[in-house]
Amino acid sequence: MAPFITSISPTQGTAGTSVTITGTGFGALASTPVVHFGNTSVNGTVTVANTQISVTAPGGCAGQVNVSVTVGSSTSNSKAFFYVAAPTIGAVSANAGPDTSPPASTLYGSGLAAATAVTFGAAGAGTLGTVVSDSQRSATPPSFAVTGVPVTVNVTVTNPGGTSPITGAADQYTYYDQPTATGISPSTGSPGDTGVLITGTGFYDVSAVTFTDPAGPTAYPASFAASSDIQLIVTVPSGAPTGTALNVTVTNPGGTTTPALVFTT
Repeated sequence: MAPFITSISPTQGTAGTSVTITGTGFGALASTPVVHFGNTSVNGTVTVANTQISVTAPGGCAGQVNVSVTVGSSTSNSKAFFYVAAPTIGAVSANAGPDTSPPASTLYGSGLAAATAVTFGAAGAGTLGTVVSDSQRSATPPSFAVTGVPVTVNVTVTNPGGTSPITGAADQYTYYDQPTATGISPSTGSPGDTGVLITGTGFYDVSAVTFTDPAGPTAYPASFAASSDIQLIVTVPSGAPTGTALNVTVTNPGGTTTPALVFTT
């Protein structure tokens, strides 16, 4: 009886993966039929007489290959086995966020659909999310306590083919502590005034300083310059109303200062 394959398990892996072939006509227990992975042939071992073969996927193969079995002069039908390459990460977006409950980021690279784990450096394991394609997948970073100075970690993913290599800035994610604002001087003035000093902590990569009229509420973005991680030099927005107590906040990737400072025009 010619050999016949009904299934192989698993259907994907790497060189060295143990594969079980199930079917009929494989020969006596412990015999060694030839198993073909594409153009590469290795000996398998019959573990259940006539119906099951154990074999190790050989090296030198890539992508999808056809697996077949030869017993004597007869060769079986074939089943597909897919060699999974180690994943890569080419970009992380967004690549920065708060150290507590950060939102999901998007990973771009290759081999992501088959990923089983994602790690954010010293922060530890993240959570893999929606697969958009083999080259795009969401992942949520774990919380990671940061005090003051932002901390940058390398993001790696693992699939059956291995773990993505660390390449530098492309696969990095930065955690930020939420900034704090403790004082504003002077605390009164007019729209357009320059040289207002905001003091606090964690003024790294500040993206916005906002004066908000709580009666609106209407937000007025201010121009600013960082003199250090604890001081910002701010210009009161020229469009802000006069005679109003405005709430002043500072925002960076770690969040927005709270409670707000008060500046009265």
